[in-house]
Amino acid sequence: MSSRPLLPHLRRMLHVGPYGGELPVALRAAASVAVPMLVLWATGHLEWSLYATFGAFTSLFGRTVPLRPRLTQQVQAGAALVASVLVGTLIAVLASAVPGTGWLVVPVAALWATGVAVLSHRLRWHPPGPLFPVFALGACSSVPSGPGQVPVALAVAVAAVVFALALTVAFARLEPGGPVPVEASGVAVTPGPTSGPTSAAGTGPEWTWSHYLVRYAVGVAVAGAIAIAVGHPYWAMVAAVVPMSAPDASGALMRAAQRLAGTLVGVVIAWALLTAGPPPLVVIAVAALLQAGAELYVGRNYAVAMLFITPLALSMTHLANPVPVSGLVADRALDTLIGVAVAVAITLLTHEGRQDAAG
Repeated sequence: MSSRPLLPHLRRMLHVGPYGGELPVALRAAASVAVPMLVLWATGHLEWSLYATFGAFTSLFGRTVPLRPRLTQQVQAGAALVASVLVGTLIAVLASAVPGTGWLVVPVAALWATGVAVLSHRLRWHPPGPLFPVFALGACSSVPSGPGQVPVALAVAVAAVVFALALTVAFARLEPGGPVPVEASGVAVTPGPTSGPTSAAGTGPEWTWSHYLVRYAVGVAVAGAIAIAVGHPYWAMVAAVVPMSAPDASGALMRAAQRLAGTLVGVVIAWALLTAGPPPLVVIAVAALLQAGAELYVGRNYAVAMLFITPLALSMTHLANPVPVSGLVADRALDTLIGVAVAVAITLLTHEGRQDAAG
């Protein structure tokens, strides 16, 4: 009898929504990642792959709106991603020059997450929230860098953003209005943010400032502080951000469960891929397929999407900064557990259900 209340939640967690025309978006996203990576491979600079990957994420924004507002969103989000790459690289330069300062990424990321969250909700980005900028800042801060790396990171990220914008225009005929997004429950929703406050663009966030500070500043700071001893605090910070971007407590808890379950299976897939020691060209090809798969499922079931996102993220990280695979996947699993636990704790302790009316 005690298991009965869990069954609806389990069904919702595992349910895959219907196909909503995501293929053109998936193909565009795959191309936006693959082409810059191939250019870096051909020029012998795969160590710059993280900068290109985060610039390429520009193509993921505005998928539910027509071309003109989509390009507007992508320019705004692309600028935020480039700024995130730049800030992360500057932290890496400081950490390389002054040992013991790597911890600065945690407070910086917490403030960054809060600011980007307010900006993304105010400008009605889709997807909303600071997930990709926090990921970009944290990942770039983890790569040892010298001062000469700063202009390189900036140039590569900007070039990837420009290419992503060009692809958006080129694919416009295949996706004139973008597919209708589908929530993890399988229910189609109208175009616009699937989470976040409901205020109109330009009128300011409907959520209170304290709400943003609790969800993002506190959540990211606590998750990062706990995980920093493990080695990759940005994964914990990203894992904390994902549930916090849901509009209410129910959505946050569901997204947390999907993030954790998908990641734990995804790290096994990543381990199998990376321990096989494939050549860079194979990793790039697989990354493009994984990016396409992520876009096909991210709006239909987030746990399934994580089966693609996790090995994609680990592959790109390993390509840019090779480290022992076993430690890499173990850190990802542990840091995700930390971030999800922090998000769940904050959701429950602060009675986040009060936001149902605002989200």
